[in-house]
Amino acid sequence: MTVANDNEVAAPAQAGPLLRTVTRQFTELQQRNFACCDVQSATQCAILTTLEREGDQSLSALTRTLNLDKAWLSRSTDDLVEQGRLVKAPHPSDRRALLLRLTDAGHQAAQDLDLQLNAQSARVLARLPKADQATALRVLASLSAALQAELNGEEGCGC
Repeated sequence: MTVANDNEVAAPAQAGPLLRTVTRQFTELQQRNFACCDVQSATQCAILTTLEREGDQSLSALTRTLNLDKAWLSRSTDDLVEQGRLVKAPHPSDRRALLLRLTDAGHQAAQDLDLQLNAQSARVLARLPKADQATALRVLASLSAALQAELNGEEGCGC
């Protein structure tokens, strides 16, 4: 076996642990920023940033998007309503559902958090050697596309 062949064999075995480690580290960094978010919980920060990014949603849709318990999410959205960051309005096409919509204060809180998270990402990228930064961004874009393909079930995703 040559060094090239050894690396080809080792790469798939290293991918899983490395991806899990990077995901855990990134999640921990994001949770630290959520602690600075001007709301009461990381769940509320996730609600704000998701609605800012994806627009108004029903509680059921947001439950699926965030993969959270509906009762837990309902309590968190109630808290955001009390804080003046979220409005629960009748859904225009489904009488049984409520539409969750950010208020101006909710948009501002989400944008402030987004700025914090983007600054954090820039600091992380700046820790790489200058020559590796553009490559890292290209690899991250490719990895994102590959992960989305796996989520979409392309090419046999699943157990």
